[in-house]
This record gives sequence, C-alpha cells and structure tokens, in this order.
Amino acid sequence: MIGSSPLHAFWSLLCTLIALFYLLRLVGGRVWLPYFDAEEEVRHGMMAIGMIVMLAPASLLTADILHWNLILFAVASLWWTCRLFARKPLLAIVLKKSEGPSSFQSDIIHLFTHVGMCYMFLLISSMAFSMAQPAIYADYIFVVSFVFLTLFYSREVSKDLQAATLDKLKLSAHIAHILMSTIMGWMFIEMISMTMRMISP
Repeated sequence: MIGSSPLHAFWSLLCTLIALFYLLRLVGGRVWLPYFDAEEEVRHGMMAIGMIVMLAPASLLTADILHWNLILFAVASLWWTCRLFARKPLLAIVLKKSEGPSSFQSDIIHLFTHVGMCYMFLLISSMAFSMAQPAIYADYIFVVSFVFLTLFYSREVSKDLQAATLDKLKLSAHIAHILMSTIMGWMFIEMISMTMRMISP
C-alpha cells in the first residue's frame, strides 16, 4: 500500500487469519450458527482479502489489480445499498427463499465499510486525487468513523463476555470486526500522513 514494515506484515497476517475464519463460517455456518447469512460471510472474507491487497508492497500493486479491486468494492457497495433498501438478503430474493428481514444496523455498517474499501482503493490508484483537499477531509471522516466502529464492537465484545453463556463464534466475529475496523482506521491515518508529507513545502 503505502510502505512496507513489520507492522504491515503483522496486519496482513491478521487479515489472512480473518479471511480463513470467515471461510470456515461460510462452509460450516449452516450447522454452527443459529442464523446463517452467506452474504455476510462472503462480505467479511472479501473485505479481509481486500485489506491484504492494500497492505501489499507498492511494487506488487499493478494498475490492473487496483482498478479491479476498485470495481469489485464499488459493485459490493451497490449490492449492499440494494440490500439495505430491500431489508433482506438479495440472494434470498433472487432464489425466492423465505428468510426474515436483515438487520438495518448491520447492513448500513457493511455498506459503509465497503464504501470505505472502495474509496481507499481510489486513493491508492490516484495520488493526485488523494492530495485534493476534499479527499483529505473525507480521510479524516473515515478515521473517526472507523474509530467509532472499533469502540462499538469493543462494547459488543464486553457484552459477549458478560453473557450467561459464552457464544464463542459470536465473540470471535466481534473481535474480527474490531481488528478490521482498527486496521482500516490505521490505513487511513497512514494515508493522511503520507499525503501531508507530499503536499508540505
């Protein structure tokens, strides 16, 4: 993405573990989970893989890789926008399955994070765009938003630990959310730092 350091490698390792975790949930979720939503599991895995790409050394990020990821997350953002208004998984609508309504709060968070991923790939793809003042303001908004999400999911972890019966899968998912929100916030902070160095006289 922006540089290469032991911290980049550590974040990449965490994202790889998160992607594997959601792959396991996708494969065995119908057995393990009281409520299984394939779209959510795919979405989380896709985001973790996208973050691995962002954290890769700049020499490996060709224009084609960046553009295809930008398109992928733009389409994903559109998907979650449609799901937000439909109030149920789109696959359930397409396959004509009777499933309950999806969580508005969860869907809007997923939409926001996909928009954040799409926007980050846009920043990485165009240094000129990343140095524009409106883009810098947007970076700050994303930092604050991902900090808020980190705190929100930290509260959810606290609730999980205080529950009478510990749901390990639910707890693990909330910890994964904390890690992904933290990494995204850190990447936006690093982008702001790099942009400020480039535009400073």
